[in-house]
Amino acid sequence: MTSQTTVAEQVFDTLRALLTEQGSELIAHPEVAEQLAIQVRAVFDDVTAEITGGVPPGRAPLDVGTDRARRGIHPAESLRASTALFDVMLPALTDLLAADGHDPLRISRVLHKAIMTRVAQASLSYVNFLMEKLQASREEERLRISRELHDRVLHEMGLAVHRLDLYRFYADRDPAQARAKVDAGIECVDEAARSVRLLSAELRRSARTEGLERMLRNYLAVNAPPSVQVDVSTSGDLSLLPPDAPEELYLIVREAARNALRHASPTRLEIRIDVSQAEAHAVVSDDGCGFDPGDPEIAHGGLPSMHERAQLLRGSLRLTSSPGAGTRVEVRLPFARVTL
Repeated sequence: MTSQTTVAEQVFDTLRALLTEQGSELIAHPEVAEQLAIQVRAVFDDVTAEITGGVPPGRAPLDVGTDRARRGIHPAESLRASTALFDVMLPALTDLLAADGHDPLRISRVLHKAIMTRVAQASLSYVNFLMEKLQASREEERLRISRELHDRVLHEMGLAVHRLDLYRFYADRDPAQARAKVDAGIECVDEAARSVRLLSAELRRSARTEGLERMLRNYLAVNAPPSVQVDVSTSGDLSLLPPDAPEELYLIVREAARNALRHASPTRLEIRIDVSQAEAHAVVSDDGCGFDPGDPEIAHGGLPSMHERAQLLRGSLRLTSSPGAGTRVEVRLPFARVTL
């Protein structure tokens, strides 16, 4: 038993050195490296137990896929580590077990099955986690549309109904006031119709087809008041963005701009997007009233959705603010480089 434990530890040490040389994210995080060590030992025990007819020790299940999804670690890292594990563990198991007459080919097959079973389990939980996050993001978008309909359309329609009620009140008493109320009601209906058209046009647009910068400029042209100086700039080749990135990045940046316009009362709003060969970097900053990021209230609204959208693209979002000092939202989206 001691020799098997020693061999398993040597396998992990060799694997860790190999992954470190490759720059694997599985080694960069201490908690993830510890999970990997547990997995290596579990694979080793499962294979030796099946080959020798023993019983592997029971272990609490690890939800590796969900944990790696939360940390933004791409499944390609797991696949690359699995290939390396097979290459490292097979010679060690063969040396250990073939001496007792066990078939090296069977050892190879059992090892492959043990590794791929865990890869499949982790991949399933990884995908399930991201699907849940995607569903949450879609739910947040539906809630945003609902708020827009309530705050802009329903408000104007309510005003129109109220003024038409006043028209009925003034119709016989004061014809001039009655006409004024009808005119005001018509203006409210026109404004409500305008809001519906704008919202409908926004829903039809796509950052993929219309372009990220154009979408942002269109949004700000409609929603930024004249009192706010808006500056939008991009640099680099935006076509380098992966297919799923423009829409999500647009939604993140739009939400940051929307929060600034609705809550910060800024005089200046600046949006900068830089795209390099390695990543997309976006910054939304304003000179508004700012807030305390430690306030529990910021856990509500669009901020969690912004973080989740960034994580879905293996990126990160950093928010900096303080009362009276404005707000800065910074997003980094690294471009995945899949190598096995």
